[in-house]
Amino acid sequence: MAEDITHDCFLSLMRKPGNFIPGRASLRTYLFSAARNLWLKQLRKLGKESGMDDLDDDKFFAVSSEPLDYLLDQELSLKVQEAVASLSPLQREALVLFEYEGLSLSEIASMVDTDVGAVKARLYRARERLRSALQPYLNTNRELVSLERA
Repeated sequence: MAEDITHDCFLSLMRKPGNFIPGRASLRTYLFSAARNLWLKQLRKLGKESGMDDLDDDKFFAVSSEPLDYLLDQELSLKVQEAVASLSPLQREALVLFEYEGLSLSEIASMVDTDVGAVKARLYRARERLRSALQPYLNTNRELVSLERA
């Protein structure tokens, strides 16, 4: 599906180059926006709200040489996935685009057709919900780190 969306995204740029207005946004932002819109269109066709259901859980676990570390990494990874999946679609989108894709607030605002303040608010609420949901794991990791240093 990702390959099809990428293909369609570039194809739309080639067919209608006038849709890209350099003064409005960078080419990167335009392509991200086009890919986002095509992805949302595909999800609507499939009757899904988000693509989180399609992710392969095994690809998110860190590899560690110690079995206990591996198990802890798996558990933490699963909890982070669950916490991110529990965010509202708009909060999740802002978080992923900012934290993982490295887009600026203004690029995200342009992409999702809103103002920077709305993106900031979504990002703030997403981080607060994640902090709240993952608080038990944050404290556990701090205790483990302090035990290792002792």
